[in-house]
Amino acid sequence: MENPGKKVLLTSNGDEISLNIAQHLANRGCRLVLMGNERSLKGAAEKITESLNGVVVVEVVELDMEEEKEAVFDEAVDRAWKILGNLDAFVHCYAYEGNGSFQVCFFPSH
Repeated sequence: MENPGKKVLLTSNGDEISLNIAQHLANRGCRLVLMGNERSLKGAAEKITESLNGVVVVEVVELDMEEEKEAVFDEAVDRAWKILGNLDAFVHCYAYEGNGSFQVCFFPSH
C-alpha cells in the first residue's frame, strides 16, 4: 500500500465514479470518511472494507448536501475530523443536478 495512514474526506452522492475513486484510495491504504447520504454510502463503505479484508475501514458521515445552512456542513466536517483526527486530503465528488431552475440564470430566454 502506497499511502499508509493518509486520511481522506470524500464527498459523494453514491454515484459509480465517486465510489470507484473511494475504492482506489482505499486500495492504496488511505483511511476514508465518505460524506453524503448515509443510506446510499453505508453499503458502499461496507463493500470497500470487506474487499480489503477489514485492513482499511471506511466510515460514513451523514450530510444533506442540498441543505443550505453552513452550520449543518460544519457539524458534518467536525464529525469527520473527529473520526480521522486530521485530514491529508479532501476530495469533492458530490454531483448535484438540481431541478433545472438554475439554468434560467445562465440561459435566459429571449
